[in-house]
Amino acid sequence: MKALKRVFYVFVAGALGGLTNSIVVWSLGVLGLTPALGFSMAPELSFEWLFRRVFASALWGIIFLIPIYKNAPVKKGAALSILPWLSSVLLVFPMRMDVGLFGLGFGIGTPIWTLFFAAVWGITGTLFLSRYAPGSVPNTARLNEAHSKLNQARHDKSDRNQETN
Repeated sequence: MKALKRVFYVFVAGALGGLTNSIVVWSLGVLGLTPALGFSMAPELSFEWLFRRVFASALWGIIFLIPIYKNAPVKKGAALSILPWLSSVLLVFPMRMDVGLFGLGFGIGTPIWTLFFAAVWGITGTLFLSRYAPGSVPNTARLNEAHSKLNQARHDKSDRNQETN
């Protein structure tokens, strides 16, 4: 049951990363920032576009189970985001979207922008997991810290009671 719960959380983390990534991609496109800096993909914010991206991102969330940088969620998210980025620039862009290797049909800045967007996905997902997933190291550390503070407070109270007697 614990493993199933962990898988559920990584899918949620992937989907949340996909939602965040999609909003950032769309926002920067609408603002004209990405087109001005060499990435001409400015998607229309539609349910279909968002659903496809969030669903695929949820599936990619399974890579969050790779045990690297357990105590460094930002590093882990950035490192793992390279895998879906490679999939995009080497498979999706040239074969599905017909914009060439690395998506250069969208502009010269495409590889860098898409790497940034992938990092947004990965870091969002791993930060979510580090905060909310059961058994995550930061959650355990926070519980241990709270337990230590509680024990210290009890000890201090006991010491004060002994001093007054």
